[in-house]
Amino acid sequence: MNILVIEDENGLREALIKSLSDEGYQAEGAEDGDWGLDLIRTDVYDLIILDIMLPKRSGLDILSTIRNEKNTTPVILLTARSGLNDKVKGMDLGADDYLTKPFEMEELFARIRMISRRTQNIDTDHLMKVSDLTLNIRTYELSCTETGRVVKLGMKEFRLMEYMMANAGAVLSREQITEKIWGFDSEAEYNNVDVYISFIRKKISFLGATVRINAIRGVGYTMNV
Repeated sequence: MNILVIEDENGLREALIKSLSDEGYQAEGAEDGDWGLDLIRTDVYDLIILDIMLPKRSGLDILSTIRNEKNTTPVILLTARSGLNDKVKGMDLGADDYLTKPFEMEELFARIRMISRRTQNIDTDHLMKVSDLTLNIRTYELSCTETGRVVKLGMKEFRLMEYMMANAGAVLSREQITEKIWGFDSEAEYNNVDVYISFIRKKISFLGATVRINAIRGVGYTMNV
C-alpha cells in the first residue's frame, strides 16, 4: 500500500513515515498543502493521511479539490481535539475517517486496516457487499441479492451499516461505534447505538437477508454472515 502523509509538523510527519515503513507500507510526505496536492496529482496513492491545518493550502481545501476532480483515494484526516466543525465538514467533503491528535500509532494502523478491508469489498459500481447484503455507498440503498428487496437508509443508518460491513465478523464495542458514527466530541450516549442497531436490524429483516447483527453482552455488536 502506497501512503502519502501531508503534515507540516516535521517530527510527526517523519515519525508517521517511519512507523508506516516499519509496518511494511510505502510512505512519503509533504510539508505543505500545495506540495501535497501536487504529489496527489502526479502519483497514485492507496491512502492519504491529511492534516487539516497546513501552510499554503488547508487540508479541507485539498480534500474538496481532489473530490471535485473525481479522485476517490481514501483520506484519513488529522484534526485538533477542539476541531469538531472541521471533523464534520471533512466527513461531508468525503473524508473516510479521522484521527484526533494526539493519537497512538496502533490506532492509526487499525484505521488503515479498516479502510483497506472496506475498499476491498467495494466494486467499480460503488457497491459494498457482505454475503447477500449489498450497500450502494452513493445512493445509501441497502439491498438483498436473494430477495431483490431494496431499502433506503438515513445518514446515521448508512454510516453504521458501512462501518459494520467493513468490519464484518469483528466485534465492535459501543464506544468504537459511538466515536465512529457520532464523533469523538459527541454527547451521544451508548443507547443511541442500540437504537440505531435496532433500526437497521429491522431493515435487514425486511430485506430477508441471511446476514445478522448479534449483540455481545457487555461489549457491543458483531455482523455475522
